[in-house]
Amino acid sequence: MPAGDGDKANDLKERIALFVDELKKGTSQGSCDVAIKTINLLIRIISQTKFSTEKDLIRHVAAEGSKIQAGDPSENIIGNIIFRVLKIIRDEWRELSQANDTEAQISHTLKASIIEAVSEFKTEIEGCVDNIAALAPNYINENDVVLTIGRSRTVEALFKHAASKGIKFQVLVSECAPFYKGHEMAKNLAQAKINTTLITECQIGIVMPRVNKVVIGTHSIMANGGLKAVTGTNILSVLAKETNKPVIVCSSMYKLSPLFHSTPKHASFNKFATPSEILDYEDAELLSKVEVMAPIFDYVPPHLVYMILSNNGAQPVSYVYRLVKDFYHPDDVEQPTNS
Repeated sequence: MPAGDGDKANDLKERIALFVDELKKGTSQGSCDVAIKTINLLIRIISQTKFSTEKDLIRHVAAEGSKIQAGDPSENIIGNIIFRVLKIIRDEWRELSQANDTEAQISHTLKASIIEAVSEFKTEIEGCVDNIAALAPNYINENDVVLTIGRSRTVEALFKHAASKGIKFQVLVSECAPFYKGHEMAKNLAQAKINTTLITECQIGIVMPRVNKVVIGTHSIMANGGLKAVTGTNILSVLAKETNKPVIVCSSMYKLSPLFHSTPKHASFNKFATPSEILDYEDAELLSKVEVMAPIFDYVPPHLVYMILSNNGAQPVSYVYRLVKDFYHPDDVEQPTNS
């Protein structure tokens, strides 16, 4: 291996190791940050890989992708990006095969075509939040009372865009204990001159009858349309269903996962926080007698979701199956990424 190639390979290994370390420590700045960093690594992997056919490249990208995913097996976003890039490789190979006569001609242009397509995907991700926020006037109406939970950057952008269009509405923010991300959300909305009220989870059932709609973010959309969302979202969605209030989910399409929440390939669906978020160290005697479970995510079944607002527009939950087929190739999803 030439010295230059060796330096590039070592640099790539260091970048992957740093990102894996970041994932293990939980210091990433949200889903978009994880998605962009994953894509940047995959672009480097593709640019440095020597291959003869698309199958060689797919195997190599999948193997390197599994190393990245190992940093946090429960982080759907990494797997989603890897699967999307593998689908892009297949699509670019098929298009070039139809346009060129020889394998040599295909191989000559394939790498550049793939990197260009993946870069376009990256640009799409970077603009997702703005595209979703632009839908606000269609779904936030004058004098609406909207309920949300915790903090979602996408939902926050949607509300701020609605306010910038002169729409007057009220937002009720559930504080999302024990992490209290709702406090930051309420503060940001209030600073944007939006009528905002912070409530506890215990008050959700009380305020639900006067709410017009529920607007929430999500960490992932599963293959059946269910959600992997912040703890507390399930009971909020159940209460909304009982009172016939629509639950609208704001989510970029890179969060759509080809996996189901209970499949063997996705055994690490949830994460658990330290019990210190719930019980103080002064309660050491109590802690020695109990097992404290602090899950970070809830699973929300698809029948509780009314609509998904994405960077591709508004879709009913029933359309998720079609989107999964469009975005992912079954051979990539069904086989282990390190095969």
